[in-house]
Amino acid sequence: MIIGISTMLIITLITVFSCIDFNANTVPDMILVYTQPLWNWFSVGDFTVPISLTLDGLSLTFLSLISFFGLLIYFFAACYLTSREDIYTFYAYSNLLIASILTVVLVDNLFVMLIGWEGLSISAYLLIGIYNKQPRNGYAAVKAFVIMHLTDIFLIIAIFLLYQTLETLNIREVLEQAHENLAIDSDIIFWITLMLFLGAMSKSALFPMHSWFTETTLAPMPALALLQSSTVILAGVYLVLRLSHLFMMSSDVLAMIAMISSLTILFASTIALVQYDIKRIITYINLAQISYLFYAFSTQSWNLSLNCLINYTVTSTLLILASSILIKKCQGERDISKLGGLIKSFPLLHVVFLIIMLSLSAMPWISASFYVKGDIIWGLMAEDRLISGTIGLMGILFSSLGIWRLISMVFYHKQKQHEFAKTKWISYCPIFILLIFTTALFIYVPLPIQGIVPMGNIKTNGQLSFQLLSAAVTILSFFIAYILYAHRRNSEVQEVLNTPIIKFCLRLCHSDWRYDYLLNSLFVKPYVYLAKLLKKDPLALWDNWIMWGIKKVNSFIVDLENGQIRWYMVSMVIGSIIILMLLIFI
Repeated sequence: MIIGISTMLIITLITVFSCIDFNANTVPDMILVYTQPLWNWFSVGDFTVPISLTLDGLSLTFLSLISFFGLLIYFFAACYLTSREDIYTFYAYSNLLIASILTVVLVDNLFVMLIGWEGLSISAYLLIGIYNKQPRNGYAAVKAFVIMHLTDIFLIIAIFLLYQTLETLNIREVLEQAHENLAIDSDIIFWITLMLFLGAMSKSALFPMHSWFTETTLAPMPALALLQSSTVILAGVYLVLRLSHLFMMSSDVLAMIAMISSLTILFASTIALVQYDIKRIITYINLAQISYLFYAFSTQSWNLSLNCLINYTVTSTLLILASSILIKKCQGERDISKLGGLIKSFPLLHVVFLIIMLSLSAMPWISASFYVKGDIIWGLMAEDRLISGTIGLMGILFSSLGIWRLISMVFYHKQKQHEFAKTKWISYCPIFILLIFTTALFIYVPLPIQGIVPMGNIKTNGQLSFQLLSAAVTILSFFIAYILYAHRRNSEVQEVLNTPIIKFCLRLCHSDWRYDYLLNSLFVKPYVYLAKLLKKDPLALWDNWIMWGIKKVNSFIVDLENGQIRWYMVSMVIGSIIILMLLIFI
């Protein structure tokens, strides 16, 4: 435990010193970049892969996020985990995870980035399967590993296309040569950016490559916080931001990003409304919040996406840590239908969840998410993407209802559990620190990304009217939540819930939109069928058919050898007639 926390503390101190030095040496209108060459990994002909570390404003921003939230989660894990074996395993696997994401963020070569990229998949597999003695956890870990590696193929294809087109994999040289030599919206730009986006999809858990994200619920809560908020998710976001100049050259891919983000918001936010497992509720809520990052990408609001990333990381980490304490106090009970009336027992925890609710609901003019999400959705509306903007508002509505449902059933309904476990008061310290960052005081943190990430401009005409609309959506969510969860349902509400269309929607959400069924039907069953077919070695069966045919022909020829001279004479005459006819007619 001491080694694990010390490692994270050292990384945090190095980050602090780097920030101080970076700030002291920054010159206006100049891009400050530190590069430290290490060694050449390998060379094949003219192709050389050097390993060097690069620190600029963007990588420093991600480094600060990783170190700050990693230290808070490491500290929380020391207070939360009780088994010595779990503590040792968690810190060992988490250190590998941190090392992998730092590799992704700090290297300047796309080929070397693959090392950290694959390390993230391996680390996620290990953390999800910490309790590997339970078969369900082992299956979930394997599923997460496979899902993550499916889209890694697209990233490798993108790297091949980049090298074939530009003959370099150095990130800075790629961006410079692409700007000079490739045309906007050309076919090669489309395929390169599409492959890059598909490669980032699984790490960022966008629909339909989100399955690994839901499987993280089987990991311990500190591991859940690392996987969902401050490490793996950052990898896909960093890749898109680092190559943002490439994505700006492909409007079709940006439109696809908006479409995928809309599907993810609808999918995750609706499913969160019917879950009873606390871990699954917060997982689907977090999954919906990720999509707003990619909404910002689709409108080319690259600087705004970083503020959205900070807001997401704060809110998701806060939600997971608060839920961890709740589950531990309730002696491991995660079913919200078996809880209730905890407002008297845990008033402080109740206040924490209310503040989280205000952030997820984009509380007007109070929470930072109101401004960040509002600007993102306003950017969609300003570009006449009304469907995406409407879905963004619906995501805020559904997320608010989801967290309200959790709070109501856990804190306001009739109390069903009376025995609780004690938790250390020091475990609240990371939560108190994070609560500060959810307020509007930290709307737009100044970031050293000038000249690295394109700076987008938001149109302000009509923005006030939109803010009023966003505030109305938040207030509407409170009203609906009061009717459905906080107040005893009357006959009219129950009648609406019993309509066929509502029942169908509820069944669809309970089954996760039948996604696992479709995945099983389209991919798993055909794969299993082919595996069983290949197990029987079809080539060997073909050889058996050939041998059977040869034996049949041989037995027929053997029957012709009967020892009768007249049969031989007739055969010779018939053969001679056939040969003469062939010579005449051919």
